[in-house]
Amino acid sequence: MPVEVIRVDTHAYAVEHKCSVQVAARQIRYNWFDELLAAKQQAGERCFLATAHHADDSVETFLINLLRGTGLDGLQGIAAKRKHIIRPLLFATRQMIEAYATAQQLSWVEDSSNSRNDYARNFIRNEWLPAANAYFPQAAQNIVHTIGHLQEAKQLYQQALQQHKKKLLQQQGSEWHIPVLALLKATPLRSIVHELIQPFGFGEAQIDEVLKLCNTNSGSYLQGEQWRIIRHRKWLIIAPLQAADPIHYLLDEPAGTLETPQGKLTWQTKAWQQENVPQLPANEVLLDASIATFPMIFRPWATGDYCYPLGMAKKKKVARILIDQKLSKTAKEKVFVLESKQRIAWVAGVRMDDRFKITAKTKQVIWLRLD
Repeated sequence: MPVEVIRVDTHAYAVEHKCSVQVAARQIRYNWFDELLAAKQQAGERCFLATAHHADDSVETFLINLLRGTGLDGLQGIAAKRKHIIRPLLFATRQMIEAYATAQQLSWVEDSSNSRNDYARNFIRNEWLPAANAYFPQAAQNIVHTIGHLQEAKQLYQQALQQHKKKLLQQQGSEWHIPVLALLKATPLRSIVHELIQPFGFGEAQIDEVLKLCNTNSGSYLQGEQWRIIRHRKWLIIAPLQAADPIHYLLDEPAGTLETPQGKLTWQTKAWQQENVPQLPANEVLLDASIATFPMIFRPWATGDYCYPLGMAKKKKVARILIDQKLSKTAKEKVFVLESKQRIAWVAGVRMDDRFKITAKTKQVIWLRLD
């Protein structure tokens, strides 16, 4: 049987990554395991990696998590399978494995650090569990049974949770919408809120803040590393953060097509001979080509932008136009404007500027459509 060996300076790794030696050793091991598996899979081999974790290891993990404070997930012990890693010895205690090895005249190496109580796991193994077994015979075995019960309880929990998610989470493109009134009626509320926000990088510390959002005005939000939770009217919207640098698109030809975050933008320049301007859907616009001239810029709207909405003689800020449209915070952020000679010609999909409208003198128009 081939043997793979790696030697790593665990202490140096711990210092560099600012973690304990035990955490460093675990990270190094599993990173290496992943590399070994990836190499085998790349070679076309279907394989699993088996570790020697046993029942006592699972009990220790359970107790460490319990004493530190945890939820149902932390009380599952060590998983028998995780992706391509399996742990076939979880049914056996350390005593059973040592008895088997002795009977088969197998020798093993004992990690010298196991006898020191420098780490929480060693303290529980060397001090806590023996003391517990002195008062409660088979304490460790009872905990193994408890872990089994909790694993089944988690299955029931997940089934109930899926029913709540089905009622409360509504996907809208890249966003997830939660009806506030329905959420506040759900029980147990804090657990449900935690499960709804946890996949988006929010934790228990943010539960109270999310509940506060349920009682605030539209536009309030809670920001995480990759997602935001925004209050909009009767909804909480979980939306991805926007890119830090907005994209500007240049329209420098009489006709063309562009793929933009707001959709596919198509435009054409053509002669105009009609007397009446047709009524167009909101995603289309006709501009007088003598006023809207190339090159033009298609960009996200910015604070301070304004235009003269069609039919109005006074200017109006784009921000106010979007508020009047009752758009959510994320919907507003997705709006682009078409700029010609530093003037807003079109708030795309919303309103065009009166200064660029077709008149009796118009000879040529620029037609634009946003899909």
